[in-house]
Amino acid sequence: MQGGPGGMGTIAVLERCDADKNGRLDADERKAARAWLKENRPQRGRGPGGPGGFARGPGGPPPQEEVQRDNGASKNGAKVVPADVATYANRPLFDADIVRTFFFEFPQQDWFEELSDFYRTDVEVPATVTVDGVTYRDVGTSFRGNTSYMMAPGRKKSLDLAFDFVDGKQNLYGVRNLDLLNCHTDASYLREALHGHIANKFFPAPRVCLVRVVINGEDHGLYAAVQAFDKTFLQDHFGTTKGDRFKVPPDFSGNGGLRWLGDDPQAYKRNYQLKSNDNDAAWRGLVDMCAVLERTATEDLERILPQHLDVDGMLWFLAVDNALGDDDGYHSRASDYSLYRDPHGRFHAIPRDNNEVLLGARGGPRGGDPGGPGGGPGGFGGPAPDGPPGAGPRGGVAGPGAAPGGRRGGPGPGGAVTSPLQMASRADRPLLRRLLEVPVWRQRYLANLRELATTAMSPDVIGARIDQWQKLLEPLAKADVHSLHGYDAFSRSFAKDETGKPAPRSLMAIIAQRRAQILEDASMQGQWPELAEPTTTAHLAQDGTYTLAISCRVAGSKVAAVLLNSDRGAFGHFTVEQMHDDGAHGDGSGGDGVYGALLPAIAPGETWRFWIEATAADTGHVDCQPAGNGAKPFRWTAPKIKAGKRN
Repeated sequence: MQGGPGGMGTIAVLERCDADKNGRLDADERKAARAWLKENRPQRGRGPGGPGGFARGPGGPPPQEEVQRDNGASKNGAKVVPADVATYANRPLFDADIVRTFFFEFPQQDWFEELSDFYRTDVEVPATVTVDGVTYRDVGTSFRGNTSYMMAPGRKKSLDLAFDFVDGKQNLYGVRNLDLLNCHTDASYLREALHGHIANKFFPAPRVCLVRVVINGEDHGLYAAVQAFDKTFLQDHFGTTKGDRFKVPPDFSGNGGLRWLGDDPQAYKRNYQLKSNDNDAAWRGLVDMCAVLERTATEDLERILPQHLDVDGMLWFLAVDNALGDDDGYHSRASDYSLYRDPHGRFHAIPRDNNEVLLGARGGPRGGDPGGPGGGPGGFGGPAPDGPPGAGPRGGVAGPGAAPGGRRGGPGPGGAVTSPLQMASRADRPLLRRLLEVPVWRQRYLANLRELATTAMSPDVIGARIDQWQKLLEPLAKADVHSLHGYDAFSRSFAKDETGKPAPRSLMAIIAQRRAQILEDASMQGQWPELAEPTTTAHLAQDGTYTLAISCRVAGSKVAAVLLNSDRGAFGHFTVEQMHDDGAHGDGSGGDGVYGALLPAIAPGETWRFWIEATAADTGHVDCQPAGNGAKPFRWTAPKIKAGKRN
């Protein structure tokens, strides 16, 4: 058994039962494996009620029978065949404006029992999957998740799909691995999709779409389909398949939050799982990064830390985690995310399991926020004060696995955030604490939060997106008898009062609450500079290289500095240089507010990344272009010169 935090590991079955040694189990081999598991599976791997029958825990969804009584629906989903649904062969997989139907066919009638038996093992069960009229054979299928499995009674479980399980070249619209999530804490079905929609505007994060699942002809309802963190993800977001991929499993110790645990890599292998090829350099890089993060003097961080991690990407990772109030993220648990070590050795944080964002002031599908886990203010028992790991709400120490309010099953010692700088001094949140010790990074983090609150989460922008999703999902949600919450809870997620304003605990009301908590905070007050989108002009020199002239107008407040951050290629930290207002006097007066700089000697075909940051003279607040700053910078590639075209 491969261990992990909390003792929840994967049982190694494949090698033991793979008689023909082809790397997978056929029907007879799986039958033998199930018999072996029946006698040898550790009890903690099953849970009360047998496979698929875990007892309802605190804040979990109501029993399936109760949901079905509430809906007045039968216990079986409607029969659906491919001819009944629209196909979208000309649309991208992660298109937000459609809902594809995934048809699963298992030859065995006890497919649910078989997948349950192989839960938390290394065995995948092959299925035939049809999407958009195209049939994909031998797709590796397995149940996934922790609470999404244990707290979800009935037959609607989250699924892992491996389209290349047998045929290494088989893929679905370029995707080889896909996670289908049952939205067990989310009656709206939208929280994972909302996170993906917002986060991907600013930094690399899993893409998400919404799909309907039909298994052996029966409608199993709506799922969130999430891009897996694999080589395809790296190619999509970073333009390469190279590098090391770490998973940081759910954990309540705080040790998965990039704490320095000493120089021995073995100390990190309980809290970090290397999902790519195991190699000493990857583990040594993780140890070194944690050491630099934890032990570098504050005055040296700005110079040293960017050599080990993508600071701008990390600031966006933290800002989105804060703005969306993730009850299951870095602030709340310091775990349950991913890490990518790029070919230059720098680490990037990648979100995962984002179905518990925007839960609002209270949770619980039957009590407070529709579709969220139960708890006190701030989510699971409310936010904890800044303090040592494990601190309770009044300085006491919570018991093992307890939430800040003392209730077991919460998100560890953090709780959901309610303010921009909450937890900035936590000893067990070194990524947050050390980055925000550097004034320029602290201001950039606040600028990210302001950008999220004023644009991506503004009522006009996100409200229109949510309205479109609601209309798209409405008929499918009404037909989803396997829903873990019921249609009434789905409707309450979008409810409005008699004046047309979002009803309390609706998604839009929760978003309005988060926006107010950000924008009304003292740290956000004062003047902010306003950067316009820059203009670029390329000049070809006699030596065949280009000079790129970059200019940008600044308004809103008097600025202390306007900086150009630039670097060639796809990875690496940026070089910083001052931009100048050519018409300004020595004291900064008399200019027209247009600042410029040059990038010289760019070879044909060479790509440069760049972004601009302006700092207000009176408040220190910053504005960036593009909004994603170094996490999603501008890119300019010098044209290649055709023979005879140079003047």
